[in-house]
Amino acid sequence: MESSKKPWRPLLEDDKNFDQAVPYDIKKIEEKLTIASQDLEHLDPYYTLSPIYDFTKFFDKISSALSMGFSDITKKVNQMRGKFRLYKDAENIQQLLGKEIALDIHRLNGQDNAKMGHKDDEYKNYHSACRIFLRLLWFMEYLITVFKKILNSNENSVKKILGSSYDEILSPRHTWLVRKAVGAAMFFSVSGTKDDIVKICFNVDANSKEGKDYILKITGLLEKIWKAGVDFYKQCNMLDIK
Repeated sequence: MESSKKPWRPLLEDDKNFDQAVPYDIKKIEEKLTIASQDLEHLDPYYTLSPIYDFTKFFDKISSALSMGFSDITKKVNQMRGKFRLYKDAENIQQLLGKEIALDIHRLNGQDNAKMGHKDDEYKNYHSACRIFLRLLWFMEYLITVFKKILNSNENSVKKILGSSYDEILSPRHTWLVRKAVGAAMFFSVSGTKDDIVKICFNVDANSKEGKDYILKITGLLEKIWKAGVDFYKQCNMLDIK
């Protein structure tokens, strides 16, 4: 696929590019992931965040209740967009996160800031981009796990593929209340087979070599970007941010 990169800031600031009413389009997601993966040490804000937002749309095609369970992801993407409005000189995701590290505000969660020395200053309610983007990396890891199960598992139930991936990746990181809400959405509203989810998400035949190769391609692009993010957090000792 030929990928043409446009200046990212106008695209990131345009609300029309982050609208749940815009139809899910895996080819556009592929193009954005391809562009984002071209410079992994300087992750492009728009071409990294936009596919994450777009991937939430396919959950709505599976179940509206499940989509509600992942609505927090769209909120976090929009919070990251807000950080780039705040830090206007940040040119990529790692640079934005690095600015917070330099200011020693990278662990602020908006709730316990007073305990971290920010009771009455400008950061008393600050919610760090470092914390927000880490949660988006978790979501990317969840997607990668789902896609790998589609490729490599003999399991045919959408409910079991999504559920087991959730149990492995997100459940240990979520509160009891969130786990119960997602579990209920999985149990009561998700049905169908692996073929169904492949058609919805990738618009290919799950049983064809061409289809499997395409799923592998998307998974590989997503995994490159996810790994670049995780590597940055490891280098900065930030994977334990609560």
